[in-house]
Amino acid sequence: MNETIPLDEMVDGRGGVRQHWRRLLAVFSDLGHRELAARKRQIAVALSDQTGSPLPIEALSETIEGRVKPRRSDVVAGQSKPVICDPLPIILRAEEFAALEAGVIQRARLAESLLHDVYGKRETLALGLLPPALLWANAGFMRGGELEGQHGHSRRFLSSFAVDVVREQDGVWRVLAEQSVRPDGAGVAMEARRQMVRVAPEFFSGQDLRRLGPFLDIWQESLQRAAPEGLTNPGLALLTPGPHCRDWGEHVILARELGCVLVEAGDLAVREGELWLKTVRGLRRVDVLLARQDGRALDPLEPDGTGAGGVTGLLDAARAGTVRLVNDPRSGFVEAPGLAPFLAPLANRLLGENLLLENAASVWLGDEAGERCLEEILRSDLETPARRSVAWKIGSALDPAEPYLRISELSAVERAEAVDRIRRAPWRYVARPVLAPSVAPTVGVAEFVPRPVTMRLFAVHDGEDWTVMPGGLASVYEDAVPTNGDAREHVVKDVWVLVNDQIAPREHPVHLATPLPIRRSLGDLPSRAADDFFWLGRYLEQIDSAARLLRVVLAHMAGGEPSPRERVDLETLVRELRAVGLIDEIPAFGYGLSALTHTLSRAMGEQGLFGRILRKTLRLVPELSDRLTREMRDFIIHNSNALLDKLAAAPGRSEVSRSIARVTVITDALLVYGATLSGLTAENMVRSGGRQFLDLGRRIERASLVLSCCAGVLEQPGVYQRGRMEAALRLMLEICDSVITYRSRYFGVVQPAPVLDLLLLDADNPRGAGFQLAALRDSLGELANAGGTAPAAQRAASGELSASAAQVLDSLTMVVASVLESQNQDRAAADAPEALRSACASVLSLSDQIGRCYFSVLTSPRLVGIIGDDLVADSHDEALA
Repeated sequence: MNETIPLDEMVDGRGGVRQHWRRLLAVFSDLGHRELAARKRQIAVALSDQTGSPLPIEALSETIEGRVKPRRSDVVAGQSKPVICDPLPIILRAEEFAALEAGVIQRARLAESLLHDVYGKRETLALGLLPPALLWANAGFMRGGELEGQHGHSRRFLSSFAVDVVREQDGVWRVLAEQSVRPDGAGVAMEARRQMVRVAPEFFSGQDLRRLGPFLDIWQESLQRAAPEGLTNPGLALLTPGPHCRDWGEHVILARELGCVLVEAGDLAVREGELWLKTVRGLRRVDVLLARQDGRALDPLEPDGTGAGGVTGLLDAARAGTVRLVNDPRSGFVEAPGLAPFLAPLANRLLGENLLLENAASVWLGDEAGERCLEEILRSDLETPARRSVAWKIGSALDPAEPYLRISELSAVERAEAVDRIRRAPWRYVARPVLAPSVAPTVGVAEFVPRPVTMRLFAVHDGEDWTVMPGGLASVYEDAVPTNGDAREHVVKDVWVLVNDQIAPREHPVHLATPLPIRRSLGDLPSRAADDFFWLGRYLEQIDSAARLLRVVLAHMAGGEPSPRERVDLETLVRELRAVGLIDEIPAFGYGLSALTHTLSRAMGEQGLFGRILRKTLRLVPELSDRLTREMRDFIIHNSNALLDKLAAAPGRSEVSRSIARVTVITDALLVYGATLSGLTAENMVRSGGRQFLDLGRRIERASLVLSCCAGVLEQPGVYQRGRMEAALRLMLEICDSVITYRSRYFGVVQPAPVLDLLLLDADNPRGAGFQLAALRDSLGELANAGGTAPAAQRAASGELSASAAQVLDSLTMVVASVLESQNQDRAAADAPEALRSACASVLSLSDQIGRCYFSVLTSPRLVGIIGDDLVADSHDEALA
């Protein structure tokens, strides 16, 4: 086969550097490969942190002191597509982009006209411009009937559109694929540009580039204007399959940039022909839904539906005109690869224009010319590669998601089966020659290397005309480019468009926004997000409370071998460690503290309680990426990974002194971790919304731990004796971190009633149960008294929850009162554990009741409370461990 030399984006055919690349070449030549490789890793980590997508393998390790140190962010990232941004961009001259811009706009207009035709009069079918097989068997063609209300006055199928282009060896840009269902990538392009500016500011010095920001502003405005008529502040939502879909990171960025609520199908419901978002304040109407999943998966009741997932009745609501779907779910028709050979005559018929951007060569195998081409391909594939003039791939003409086959690379059996399958239904297939795309400089493992690239260009309709993003997203490939342009590895490049004063950018009208009414409420916090915040609060408190308990244990071990009385305290503390799940079994004390030291050292491994909770916490971050502040998100990701690294670095069994020092260091780090997150929550999050449910989770967890520990300490044998009771009370104060407060009030005298009052009732002691229960009562009362769209039944249920918290507080009041009034306070306190255990169970039951009242019914596993003899960890957590 004759080797084709691909065009180089940076170097011309004579070996010289193209004029518009020279300034950038000087910069990255000065920086060198090693520095740019480091910045490439920085950008990859930043993109992972910002989007919740996993780190690519290339960025999962960092060389530290000659060793490869694995990062743990990938443990919690699900199955979303990793994104790594090569710091060397693609540079387009202004006149070159202007030609591409005109071609993309024409393609969008053609796609819109074709959709109106195939779902309307079908004149192209009657005139023979479109083969019937490419219409009726098209994977994107939906037979759900006309969605008249869906289009309203504008009757548009497409509001956003993307085109994948490739520059072949003749220097001409050609279209590889069109994206209408999920034209993803604009959000990643925007975030990649931001990170490029942050990490490599030298690249932008002296460069006059077109900005990307205005494109998203126009897109956001177009979504506002797409709403049904008469709405001045429509509800916008972006529908995503969830954190495990390939483009989750893209969806997080788009929702943030476009002002949409990021939702999954379970967050939505259709009631009386209207689409609603399920929030903690009841249902909130959605007027525009930016759908980022296949049209067949949107509504399980439709004839073309997949039968699973989706929102029941969604397309009926769209037909009624109460919600606008962007894009129209039927727009996937234009993505079929088999349409490419027919687009030129279709453009002549529908637009009266010649195609400005031609397609990459392709042949539909369903007519006579296609049959001849197939036979030629099959004969050619039997020849040796040296004699073969061109290599071909064969793929589906009807479904762009199906992979292409290179028949010459199949075994004899596979080849026979494939050829038989194609010959039985040739109209289902399209053939394309293997591409020879242009190459661009890329930061490789050891040096700069040229790699094949394609480019995706984005367009949105602003209500009057199409607007193309002045840039795009280039995809980099190791060797061969996928025939449909889909980059699974997803190494990307920023695309720069240079400014030319002689070429004026397209002007766009400015529309005045309608003034908004003032709102102060929970807003549109989805029930699923509230559930995630609630459990984030519980996980954070589990870490903090267990670390505080461990700190008390370490303090009691610091004095060397304990006396008999000190051993009783230590044994009580160890039982509490087992109760919270920090250790699996109680060590024998017959050999001093060495057995306990080994037990604690093992507990501080990455498979222990702290490791499991940290991984659970990390797994929640992607799901809350659009609602956590940047500081809080970054802190959780970086510091959770740092703590997991510490937990993984376990010392040898014989290194007792080092073991106890390591446990102390990690315990201090865990306490700083919890305290910092408490401060970020208090200072950076609005009191209502996510913070309110995060706070509810923390209060339930802390109250249950205080009650359980107090009961456990008072269950010691012989605790009713004065000497033992005093030691038990001091231990309770230590566990609840209330020694300083008690001492400031009562000096050195320790008695049951004052201690129990401080730990169980005092509403001013943030480490006591009374403070937590008062906060629960007040917060649930606020939800009960909230107005807005919350249904009366939900408000009533909140009132009952608030009353339940108050009842627990009343029961504790009775416990303290009985101790205070008793002639023998020690004996009365020794009888309190049963009441405390009952109160603890009531507090934990509040968690279930809150879930039934406010949260969606979820299948996501949770690591339930650390209180109790059994620690429940889900199978997925064990698999990750």
